[in-house]
Parts: sequence; C-alpha cells; structure tokens
Amino acid sequence: MTVTIGLTEPRWAGARRIAGYGAAVAMVPYLVVKIVWTIDGLRGGGLRDGAWSRLDWSLINGLTVGMAGAAILLGLALCQEWGMRIPGWALLGPAWIGAGFLVPMVPVLPALLAVTPAVEATPVTPVLPAWEPALLSLSFAGFGLGVAIAFPLYVRHRWPDAFTGLVPAAGATRAVQRTVATFAVTVTAGIGLPQVYWALGGTAGLNQATLGNRDGQWHLLTGNSGLWALIAAWGVWAVTHRSATAGQRIPLVLSWVASGFLFAWGTWKAIFAFAVVPEFPPPEPLWSLAAVNHFGALAGLAILLVVLTTTARASETAR
Repeated sequence: MTVTIGLTEPRWAGARRIAGYGAAVAMVPYLVVKIVWTIDGLRGGGLRDGAWSRLDWSLINGLTVGMAGAAILLGLALCQEWGMRIPGWALLGPAWIGAGFLVPMVPVLPALLAVTPAVEATPVTPVLPAWEPALLSLSFAGFGLGVAIAFPLYVRHRWPDAFTGLVPAAGATRAVQRTVATFAVTVTAGIGLPQVYWALGGTAGLNQATLGNRDGQWHLLTGNSGLWALIAAWGVWAVTHRSATAGQRIPLVLSWVASGFLFAWGTWKAIFAFAVVPEFPPPEPLWSLAAVNHFGALAGLAILLVVLTTTARASETAR
C-alpha cells in the first residue's frame, strides 16, 4: 500500500508548483533568444568565427530551441496534475538529463559571468551583445534551481515509497550493485582527481606548450567537473555500502544529479569533439579529454543503474 506523507502536505505541494512554474518561466527568455538566433541564421546572419566557422549557426540553435521547449514542458509537468499521469520513464529521462546539464552549473554561473573576457567586435567578426549571454545564463540558473527544488518534491509525491523503504540490496542484486559501483568509483575518481588538481593550479600531465590557454573560465569549469565526478564517486559508494535509510537518502540524490551531469556533459562534449577543432588547443591532452567524456558518460549510466535498482527495491519492500 502506498501512503503519501511528509512532503505531500499542502505547503510542499505549493513549493513544488512555485518551483516548477519558476523553472518553466525562467526558460522562456532562452527559448525566445534561440528562436531569434535561428531565424537570423536562416537569413544568413549569426557568428562565423571560432567554432562557428565549422558549425551551422541556424541548425545548432534550432536544436536548442527544441531542447528549451522540452525544458519548459518538464517544468510544467513537475508542478501540474497532468504531470503525475505521464509514464515514469518519459519524465525521468528528460529530468535526469536536464538536471544533469544545469543543476551542477548553478553555483558557478555567477563566477563564470564575472571571469568571461569581453570580446570586441570588428567589421569582419561580429560578437553577441553582452546582455544576451547574461540573459541565457540567468535562464539556465533559474531553470536549474527550479528543477532542483521541484523534482525531488515531485518524486516524493508520486513515489513516496522510493525513499521511505531504503534497505540494502541482497544476494545477486547486491553483488551486481557493488560491481557496478566499483567500476563507477574507479572511473569517477580517476577523472575527478586530476581535474581538481589542474583547477587548483597543478600542471603535471598538461601540455606545457598550451598552458597559457588556461583562464579563469577554464579553471572554474575544470574544477566544477572534477568536483562533481568526486561527488559521484562518494555518492555511489555510500549508496552501496550504507545500510541505514537516513544514511542513503543524501548520497542517493547526489548520485542521481552527478550521474546526469557525467552523462549529459560527457555525451554532449564527445559529440562536438568530432565536429569542432578548438580554436585554441586545450591545456589537457586530447586523449584525456576523450577519456573524461566517454568514460564519464559510461560511469553516469552505471551510477544511474545503481540508483534505479536501489529505489525500485525500496518501493517493492514498502508494499
């Protein structure tokens, strides 16, 4: 029997609605800007320098229009009753990807805006007005924050047993979980520790000829990526080694977010690595970037498997 308790009280339902609507509204400016850019690209406008000399401005922005539309629908689904009737897989998949893309980026977005160097336009190379990237960053931050609040409340309302009956897996399931977790911990620690070391100023293992390409933005993004890889390592280890319900909840949530981060960004960067040759060679060896992207995405899927088997067992036990 399913019993709805705690976070399903009226005040939490109100918080879920506010956060869900907030996430949807926050993504509207991003959608509008991307529509304008897509139309501009179809008319022959858009950027043509750097990576954009090898990418189609209208095609890429058209793709992000679709992503923004899906994000708005996700925010609305998290806060309205019709969202409770959507098949679980149809909502959990986009939520996992969306939260993975944006939630871990929310804390660093203000700092990224502060350290991003200004680019001057020339008659040959136009640049975007400064307010446009700032507006897009605010959309990202608003959506990420809204989903970070609305999604756990949605899950707690729709599947209350998923977090109330957490018990250690047993038998073959426990063996599989620990094997998968060992792989994930090894990979995430292996890609996280070097990134944190580099972000803090270490240079061992970097291309000495391209050390000058490290700027404030690179340090922030590298450090954030490494930190979330280490959070993933700790989270999946804790989920598979802690027995108390209270001791598993926070690691479970962090594992969910971190696995989405690893998969979403790893896949996105891996795809674009085949299409774009960087204008300025990165400080990291190309093989290490490929390892971070590909193995990070695989580790994200592995951690997701541990999270899903843990919550599925909790639901079965609570019945």
